Amino acid sequence: MSLFLEGLLLGVVPVFFVGPVLFTLLGASLEQGFGAGARVALGIAASDVVAIAVCAAGLGPILTLPTGQQVLHIAGGIILIGFGAAMIHSAAAPPSSVKKGTGRHFLTGFVVNFVNPFVFTFWIGALGGVQARHGLGVDVLVPLFGGMVATILVTDLLKAALAGALMEKLGSAGLIWARRISGGLLAGAGIWLLVTALIAMSSGATA
Repeated sequence: MSLFLEGLLLGVVPVFFVGPVLFTLLGASLEQGFGAGARVALGIAASDVVAIAVCAAGLGPILTLPTGQQVLHIAGGIILIGFGAAMIHSAAAPPSSVKKGTGRHFLTGFVVNFVNPFVFTFWIGALGGVQARHGLGVDVLVPLFGGMVATILVTDLLKAALAGALMEKLGSAGLIWARRISGGLLAGAGIWLLVTALIAMSSGATA
């Protein structure tokens, strides 16, 4: 089996993860259709590439240490709460009045994915598995992880297309509630990250 094909198959694993990245992708698609969701998907893919590079360079484990995890949880929590609140606030606004821009959704996808602590945990684990089987040469990393990112990107684009199609089918009331739910889930994920960080800090202080 070629390394690229192996990567395509391994990329199916994170496709089924449910979390802030999915909520952001669906929320953008429901807000402004497939184009917005596609830009979020591209931002997620770019973020994954950077995260893989960081982990492959040996910096990933630093982010899995208690201090690194707390920093990611706090930063991620604040950012997710902000994005979720903004999504809820704009839920009732007509699509034409929502602020547009090709860079905004891309940046949102990049940031939400990059500050998610579980993203680094996943890629560190994937790198460990790949190293045990193939080593970590450039000739291995590029095709194998390129295949994984390609699978994630394609499936994210499909999710955005489905959400964009759903946007056209929902009535105004249903669309408003769908946006509010997506924003609420995103803000809830941010609150959960902050709470876990505070608990970890409290436990460390009393240890």
